[in-house]
Amino acid sequence: MTDPVLRIRGLHVGFPTDTGIVRAVDGVDLDVLAGECLGVVGESGSGKTVTFLATLGLVAPPGVVTAETISWKGRDLLKLRAAEMRAVRGREIALTMQDALTALNPVLSIGTQIDETLAAHGAYRSSTDRRARAVELLQLVGIPEPARRLRAYPYELSGGMRQRAMIAVALACGPDLLIADEPTTALDVTVQAQVLELLGDLRARLGMSLVLVTHNLAIVAEHCDRVAVMYAGQVVETGPAVRVVSAPRHPYTAGLVASIPTVDRLDAEIVPIPGRIPDPRAWPTGCRFADRCGYRADDCATPQPMRPATDGGVRCCLADAA
Repeated sequence: MTDPVLRIRGLHVGFPTDTGIVRAVDGVDLDVLAGECLGVVGESGSGKTVTFLATLGLVAPPGVVTAETISWKGRDLLKLRAAEMRAVRGREIALTMQDALTALNPVLSIGTQIDETLAAHGAYRSSTDRRARAVELLQLVGIPEPARRLRAYPYELSGGMRQRAMIAVALACGPDLLIADEPTTALDVTVQAQVLELLGDLRARLGMSLVLVTHNLAIVAEHCDRVAVMYAGQVVETGPAVRVVSAPRHPYTAGLVASIPTVDRLDAEIVPIPGRIPDPRAWPTGCRFADRCGYRADDCATPQPMRPATDGGVRCCLADAA
């Protein structure tokens, strides 16, 4: 494996509440390689979004972020001053949020929001040059009549067009890594496919890395090179997307695969995962999936580290990690 451009080790994120500290992310290790598409998958509450908000320094107080290292191209982001971090965020690493309608400013036109991004990072000094870049970006993401659409407000665009516009804002400064957080939320199936195809095409054309944060393992299987499966604030399995989906090593991953409907086997039973994620204020000391797992054994009561494998890793004492 080549050296990762983004390397996260020992990431912890906690949020104090009146009833205890919610440990939303609890010891996450992740790598993103140059030019790859990494899928980060897991059900709601597993810590996917918070992991990358913390990576970009976007967890506001009273949230507390600690880590051994968050390294971007050899620089430890935890050691950067605020101004240095702002230079990385948006210019080198960009983020698109789940719902474009709420992520985009409703009282500013699309063109203004792209212009603000370019101006904030000093990408173009001339407003004429920034406008030309904005037209280029809207054209790049497949929005018709881009010059006219610069004057449009988010509410005037369809869901798919808003998603494309948000991607255009994120790509304004030519980042090397795009983190797409649930990019198909609230979109119909046809538009979902178009957005995912667009992201894949942009990754290939621009040579950037892409992280797809999603709860949909089917999307990961089709569009990602590698996958990291998260559960209860931890990464429980990593590996090539094709292998993880076809031969999952962790029981939680197997449960996600079993819950995917397939068109070639319409009579196949969809098996939901029983139970729910444990309370993040008091994670179990052993395997966090044990209470929902049909393979539970005595050893599951002890802490489960990631077991390295030739193509990734798995956090399970019963799994074959060879």
